[in-house]
Amino acid sequence: MNDRKTAVVTGASSGLGRAMARKFRSEGFYVVAVSRKAPEDGVCDLHIPADLTEENSLAAAAAEILKLERVDVFINNAGIGAYAKWDELKEQELRRLMELDFFAPVLLTTKVLPLLRKSKACVVNISSAAGLLPVACMGAYSAAKAALRMFSDTLKTEERDIHVVTVFPGRISTGFGSRACGCREVPNTPSHGSETPEELAKRVYKACMKKKRSLIYPWWYKIVIGIMLRMPGIYEKGSRKVWKI
Repeated sequence: MNDRKTAVVTGASSGLGRAMARKFRSEGFYVVAVSRKAPEDGVCDLHIPADLTEENSLAAAAAEILKLERVDVFINNAGIGAYAKWDELKEQELRRLMELDFFAPVLLTTKVLPLLRKSKACVVNISSAAGLLPVACMGAYSAAKAALRMFSDTLKTEERDIHVVTVFPGRISTGFGSRACGCREVPNTPSHGSETPEELAKRVYKACMKKKRSLIYPWWYKIVIGIMLRMPGIYEKGSRKVWKI
């Protein structure tokens, strides 16, 4: 019998997922990683191999999670980006992005809801600042992460025994851009690579422990969101300049 609290992290083999798995493990959690590739040593206590874009693989992963005695923290982190205008993005890329960034977290969470309810778990959905901002040349990603945000918000209302934290990261140095699909290069901006996944992992842990509803990181993205809401024309003009469109 495992007396340690348990955290399940999808996409834990690299980037932010790996940093969060390490953080929760360092805090004494029994960490279960759900990912296609096995994480390196020291990242998790148990690896469940799964391609969450495939129906049978996702169902098998959910079945393995339901075998656990408890799940105290459930982190939907696995995802992929896309850098392209709407008319540049291939249909296959769009469908894969929506499968991994939206359908996978929704389906996996709902399949394991009985255990999450029993454990009174904290569900962490890793959305994005792009889920709050309409980001040019990232429209598909913005759409998927905005949909995930609405999943979080409605899940909070529907499930009384589950706490939900929605995380909105900005540009973090995780290698995210190198794994993204689409045909465009990531533009260099002053913030590019300035924030670390380890720092965000610390903040996610604190958000879980303090039962916060949401987390925007880094903080200055709140300013960008304010500009977009109050002066959308200026925001759009700046976006066109950054992406050279």
